[in-house]
Amino acid sequence: MSNIFEQEPSSKEDRRRTIIAVVLSTVIVSAGFMVQNALFPPATQQSTATQTPAQGTELPAQNTSAPAVAVPSPIPVKTASSSSIPVPAAERTYIIETDVMSATLTNAGGEIVSLTLKNHRDKSGAVDLIVRGSSGANGLSLSFGSATAPVRELMNAQWLDESKTAIEFSRMFEAPLAGSDQKVPFVLKRAYSFKKGEYLFALGISIEQPDGKPIALGANGIAYRLDLGPQIGPRFDQLPKNADYRKYIAEIDGKKKSEQPKANTPTVIAPSASWLAMSGKYFTFIAVPKAPMSGYEIETAQDPLIKQTNTLSLLRTSFSGVSTTDTYYFYFGPKTSAELGKYEYADKNGFGLASLKLEDAMEGSGMLGWLENFLKFLLNFFYKLIPNYGIAIILVTVLIKALFYPLTKKSSMSTARMAELQPKIQELQAKYKGNPQKLNQEMAELYKRENYNPMSGCLPLLIQFPLFIAMYNLFNNHFDLRGAMFIGGWINDLSLPESIINFGNFRLPIVGWNDLRALPIIYLFSQLLYGKFTQSPQSAQSNSQQASQMKLMMYGMPIMFFFILYDVPSGLLIYWITNNVLTILQQIVINDLMKKHKLARAEAATSTGGGPVSAGTGETSSRTAGNATKPAASKLASGKKAAVDAKARPVGRAGSKEGFSEKVTKWLENKAGKTEKGSKRGATGKSGPNSGSGSAKGSPKKKNN
Repeated sequence: MSNIFEQEPSSKEDRRRTIIAVVLSTVIVSAGFMVQNALFPPATQQSTATQTPAQGTELPAQNTSAPAVAVPSPIPVKTASSSSIPVPAAERTYIIETDVMSATLTNAGGEIVSLTLKNHRDKSGAVDLIVRGSSGANGLSLSFGSATAPVRELMNAQWLDESKTAIEFSRMFEAPLAGSDQKVPFVLKRAYSFKKGEYLFALGISIEQPDGKPIALGANGIAYRLDLGPQIGPRFDQLPKNADYRKYIAEIDGKKKSEQPKANTPTVIAPSASWLAMSGKYFTFIAVPKAPMSGYEIETAQDPLIKQTNTLSLLRTSFSGVSTTDTYYFYFGPKTSAELGKYEYADKNGFGLASLKLEDAMEGSGMLGWLENFLKFLLNFFYKLIPNYGIAIILVTVLIKALFYPLTKKSSMSTARMAELQPKIQELQAKYKGNPQKLNQEMAELYKRENYNPMSGCLPLLIQFPLFIAMYNLFNNHFDLRGAMFIGGWINDLSLPESIINFGNFRLPIVGWNDLRALPIIYLFSQLLYGKFTQSPQSAQSNSQQASQMKLMMYGMPIMFFFILYDVPSGLLIYWITNNVLTILQQIVINDLMKKHKLARAEAATSTGGGPVSAGTGETSSRTAGNATKPAASKLASGKKAAVDAKARPVGRAGSKEGFSEKVTKWLENKAGKTEKGSKRGATGKSGPNSGSGSAKGSPKKKNN
């Protein structure tokens, strides 16, 4: 198929323009990376974390409160001076283990210090979904009123079951008596309950006045607030660039709604939300309150230690009475339908919850969601046959290319047909250069006369575009690809960029890369090769400006996308490379079929005494129609010579100035012209002693006389 690579030599001016265009594209992309690195510098790596103390182990005597400045609470709540509840002398930690997670809690306020997922890992080990940040704040801290200073007093702790999957923290505090300034004691209890196989757990918060006296909590309409913590994991600095994100999603009045607050600006969400999520690419935190709420508060800000904080607070409405118990359900886990879908049916989860619609916390493709789900089904189907997601991606791509082969073939045939019509189109463009309206009319007439639909080459590509979008979303967000290995030692995680050489702390100038990746380089080579094989034949017949634009698209776009796709998940690049290779192979087959089709048409035309036939329509070329009155013998001899000539020459070549039919037509006209000249010489006696025979051969009319 060497003919595919042959191109008409360009002028020096064309080459110069192409080189300048490619260089300018590279400079623009490089400048974009410089601006990006200037605005978003790499996050500072955190020092190695200290080990979590063992269950029930006393922590060293030190200040364990958050280093942030405490904000006085507007509600005069304080620790009771005397209490019937024993108070521990030191901070201790308690560990709850299930088959899917490990939670470390502290008796200082009854907060969560860490919550690791046993089946999911990042660079530092098991994924910890509680990220403390520079403030040192723990997860699910409680503050009275609208204050942000959490309760950090030491609380009594006791296990609620023998399996040690449920624990309660309690302590006596004081609050104003309802309608009075008198202080009376009340008991605050925080009870956690975890269950086997569940990424969701329950937290019960109860407030009780032991003497039956009503108390008032809620000076600003808020009895207390529960804070998620500075951030959920995995940590940004434990992930490659652009490998994760954070966004807020709420279920309000039965409808999914995304929220994005401005930086450093607290945003309050209406209390009508049935749940609120702070979601990442693969993991999510979801708060499901079963208590009267006055709203939810979200905020995002920069953090020197963890790059960015995303806080979420639950605001409980003011309370006046003797006792109350509020229940909250919190989901810390993977964003998968298998896990989130369990809470649609009471018999599918250990807490008996139903109709929560937690799957709305997952991102989809909107109108293309059904297509993405179909592709996910195919991917999982092939994975069951061959348990390697890299191979499954390749097999899905092969299947999709096979299904779309008829459309691809139709598009290529239409492109070849357009190349044959290009000389006539250029004639019309030159003829009606100053009359666009007339030009459009003549072009429409030409397409109608030649039975050609200019949209026939575009429609197959347009149909495949939604498929590409759905596949992009699937390979970029499918949870099962996280941690899935394709080739050991090279592509160890299909959800992350691969790396063959890591430069450590050194980063390449301008682009800021500290890894050398092989897949983007393979992609660039395959994309350039793809452009060579699928180059439109009429591009060689275009004018100088159009030819330069085509070369810019052929070389400039792959180079630009090389920079854009350098840090994308390796699974996506495997799909793209496979798609390019399959398209090249398809184009080789299609080119060969087109060549055989043209030869068959030419031979069929010569055997019936007709002229060359345009590929794809079966119509005799209009340029040979005028030769129908030529002698039959001349046309038959010319047709045979044309067939021999056609077999000896490559057909449909991208670099040809003239199509096959134009060359054969010109050859027939030249032969017919020479025959007519010989006949005239014989008629006037200027052809020598054999003029009679020559006239007989060249002029049937002379022979009849």
